[in-house]
Amino acid sequence: MNLTSTQFSIVDQPTDCLRITCETALNAVTAADIRSSVADAMKLNYPVVYIDAKEVNEADLSGINEIIHSHYTLSKAGNKLVFVYRSHSAVEKWVETTGLDTFIDTAIIPAN
Repeated sequence: MNLTSTQFSIVDQPTDCLRITCETALNAVTAADIRSSVADAMKLNYPVVYIDAKEVNEADLSGINEIIHSHYTLSKAGNKLVFVYRSHSAVEKWVETTGLDTFIDTAIIPAN
């Protein structure tokens, strides 16, 4: 599997957050795993879920669409999604193409 999930704390958040880390790819193959991980996060009632794609080196529209779907699903439940990615990456190209950063909170990590 291409995903790992970890719980972590942020100083200004009263409850723990969940980080779902995509380790190598954000594509059609990983979309089902992302959907399952987001569903699990909702069952555990994490108010903020981070999807961390900063190490992803392969991305496609299916993977980006799953991020958009995850945002929609979480927001319907009153939860928040933050999408983390690296600048000058394959993911950034898709973010620019789709404009998802206009309606999804993002955190951009500088390129190495």
